[in-house]
Order: sequence, then C-alpha cells, then structure tokens
Amino acid sequence: MLEMRLVKKGSPDVSKVETLINTLFPESERIPMGFLLSRAEKDFVDFLACYDKDEFVGFTYLTTNNGLTFVQYLAIDSAVQSKGYGSMILSQIKTRYPNNKIALNLQVLDEGAENSEQRIKRRAFYEKNDYKDTGIITTVNGNTLNTLVLGGTATIEELQTLFKKFTGILFGFFIKYKLRHSEQ
Repeated sequence: MLEMRLVKKGSPDVSKVETLINTLFPESERIPMGFLLSRAEKDFVDFLACYDKDEFVGFTYLTTNNGLTFVQYLAIDSAVQSKGYGSMILSQIKTRYPNNKIALNLQVLDEGAENSEQRIKRRAFYEKNDYKDTGIITTVNGNTLNTLVLGGTATIEELQTLFKKFTGILFGFFIKYKLRHSEQ
C-alpha cells in the first residue's frame, strides 16, 4: 500500500520531487518549486510524495475546485517505473476525491514528435485507467495538450476557473494558457 505524505517547505521530499520534475518534464512544463510550495499551503492544493514503505517512488500535485480535481503533476521515479505505482497513485487520487471528476493534460499525439512513442504509451496508460478524452485542447507556454477526465466530463469554463484559482493574479501573467475544443 502506498503512503502519501504532504510535501511542504523544508520537507526532505522537496529535493526528490524537484529532481523528478527536472528529469522527467521539459523545461516549458516545469512550474517553479517555490510557486508549487507556496500554492501547496492553500486548502485547494494537495502536494503529495508517494512512498512504498520507506522508498520514495514519486509524487503528485493536485488542484481542486467545485468538484473538479486537476492532476498538475504525476511522476514516478524512473528506477521504479512499470511496477504499477502510477495506477496505484491514480487509484488513491480517486479514493481521496470520490465525488470529483479528475482531469489531467497529456501531450497531443504527434507522429513527428521526438517522443511520439512515449506519448502513445502515456495515453494508453491513462485510457487503461478509465480516463476519457474531453475534446479540449489546452495550450500552455507553447505546449499543446489533450485534456482527459475520469468520472464525467469537464468543460472549458470549469478548467479555466480552476487554472485561474491555481495561478492567482500575479502568476497568471506569466503562464499563458488557452483552451479550445479540438477539431475532431
């Protein structure tokens, strides 16, 4: 059973999480650790390090607003990937928010992308865990992402409200995002 521990300023987990963010996410998708930690002090954010016994396996960062929980980050340490930890974390998120829709963004499928195979595998992983495409495309800092959801549907308005709550007024000037429906 995975143990979820809150990550806060001064926590020994901060450096482990920061290493994962810097290793697993492109620079354009990295949110500064100071901002993540300051927002984690809010009651609508859960910043959680994940442990199997005493072994750090990954982390997740969640923002919630009006029945919608958004997975900002879900990352598993490469040393323990493909051992079911991602599915376990998703299951714990679902248990933690039993009445909420749970949404997340993934890079769009693009055969010409350098990490095309990785994108396909990621999408298959979330679909295996019952996430469905909302038909919403989010563009953040030049990254084009598909929004997937578990437990219902999500609207552009719900996502915009949640993102504005997360970024706040000041940081909202630095993160440029746009939401639209895909042309499927």
